[in-house]
Amino acid sequence: MEIVRRDLRQAGYFGCRQSLAPETPRNESTLTPGFIRNTLNPAPSGGSDPLSWDFDYGLALEGYTAVDPVSGGSGWSPTPPVSTLIANAEDHSDIVVTSRAEGVGVIVNQHPGGNPPGSASILIDNDSGIGPEDILMVTDCTSAAIFQVSTGNPDTSGQIPHNTGTGAPGNYTNALGRSFVGAEVFEAVKSVFYVANSPVTGRPALFRNGDELVEDVERLRVFYGVDNTDNRQIDIYVPAGTVPLDGPASTDPDWERVVAVQLHLLISSGAETGLTEAPVSLPFAGGTFDATDRRAYQAFTTTIGVRNRLP
Repeated sequence: MEIVRRDLRQAGYFGCRQSLAPETPRNESTLTPGFIRNTLNPAPSGGSDPLSWDFDYGLALEGYTAVDPVSGGSGWSPTPPVSTLIANAEDHSDIVVTSRAEGVGVIVNQHPGGNPPGSASILIDNDSGIGPEDILMVTDCTSAAIFQVSTGNPDTSGQIPHNTGTGAPGNYTNALGRSFVGAEVFEAVKSVFYVANSPVTGRPALFRNGDELVEDVERLRVFYGVDNTDNRQIDIYVPAGTVPLDGPASTDPDWERVVAVQLHLLISSGAETGLTEAPVSLPFAGGTFDATDRRAYQAFTTTIGVRNRLP
């Protein structure tokens, strides 16, 4: 629960990112104040700007609710993207996604302008904790840029190169658009939580970005606390796919009104069966979970405030 709480309460935190908007379409000229440039592949092509969802950090929170939380088989609402971060998710459980900054913010000491603007390496102090091929955001209250470390180890060298031609996904341009002297550098992180069957036990488990976190998590249900009156207080809790959160976060502005996330996890005794005299029934996420076996089950619930949206 603490792992999930940590990620969700930091949703959308990127320094001054709240006051900035994604640059659309992305380009390689001077970066206009008020915008975030994402230099990660794939590159814009003509009138198309096919930024990969896996590396799009523009949305603080996204949610996808299981249409049939009892038996599954009916998918999610809204439909989640096809992503390498979601592997074999069970559609009896919800999916929740957050983008955020990781780390305390490393100060940029020097950033030669270069040609095009912002194309030279960013210079920082050693022992920053930034590693090879990390995906980073450099930001202040004027503008920001997202890129991948292309070579070397900034933690020991004090240099953050962001050239093209290396890494996955790699950078399509090295033009960050301006000098970022005095700005802060964070690691850019997207976390996707869902339930899938463990390749080790064959039983349901909680996953984050394809990695198994906790075994024997049978169900994940998520409700979102929405502020309908612009006072930063919760007026209603709803699942994704329900009014006012009936559209995907990429097109539905009501997702910006989410100020808290209510998380429900149902845990089982896993391989330990025959622990109850008969299959149990217990309250879970506003409904009832009816077991079909004699495992023991327990429900856990927590509510997480989204720090950047609270009073």
